[in-house]
Amino acid sequence: MATGDLLVGSDGELVLTVGPWAKGKLFYIEHYCHIFNTGMRNKWPVRAYIDLFAGPGKCLIETTREEIDGSPLVALNCKVPFTHYFFNDAQSAAIKSLQARAKTFDYATNYFNKDCNDIIDELVKKLPSNSLDFCFIDPFNWQINFDSIRRLSYRRQMDIAVTFHAGNMKRVADKPPKELLAFFPDSSWQQEYKEARRLHKSIMRVLLDAYERGLRNIGYHEIKDYVLEKNKKNVPLYYLIFASKNPKGAEFWDKIAVHSETGQLRMPV
Repeated sequence: MATGDLLVGSDGELVLTVGPWAKGKLFYIEHYCHIFNTGMRNKWPVRAYIDLFAGPGKCLIETTREEIDGSPLVALNCKVPFTHYFFNDAQSAAIKSLQARAKTFDYATNYFNKDCNDIIDELVKKLPSNSLDFCFIDPFNWQINFDSIRRLSYRRQMDIAVTFHAGNMKRVADKPPKELLAFFPDSSWQQEYKEARRLHKSIMRVLLDAYERGLRNIGYHEIKDYVLEKNKKNVPLYYLIFASKNPKGAEFWDKIAVHSETGQLRMPV
């Protein structure tokens, strides 16, 4: 069993195998969905949740074999729900399992089964024109192009959370594949990365800063990043980046991000 495998879960539908750090990530998403909806439902009666790498709706922690709700069910189970849901996954089997699990929820729900970069135009057309949006972007590596985020969020009030695989990026940054090049807003990070290595500066920070600079250029001026997992040498492997175009989004995120899923005080790194 490896991270990313699809196995049959206890309910007969598929589950996605994940590392234990996924619990921390889902903790943030669950609590942000809650504060987003409860805090904005009066000002924004129409609210949309977008999940570009939705998976089957359930996850299996590979080290403990514990089954937990994935991000789609986390969002669907909000006490104050979104009014519209948009789920995509490139694997048709995952989408079928998600549809089976979500059929008990009576919300306006759209499903897509393509590479996330190929659904943006269709998704934008289906999004309500008057909605406040929250988009969770949770690739296994860097499958989403930065241009897709730019087009999806253009002229929309849309908060986003992105899983940032810094550890994997570091392994291939000297000879980046085309997918990684498309993940970043531009190529400026490559020279900055080489310079940071030469000067023995933080490589991870260079990668994060380059990505976040691109987010600011498309209107995301409120940005937070948090370490989700470190290796045995205390080097960060995964980050979660949150970005909002509005200070209220950052205020909400700060409130929910003070503590980890274990209840411990957590600080940005």
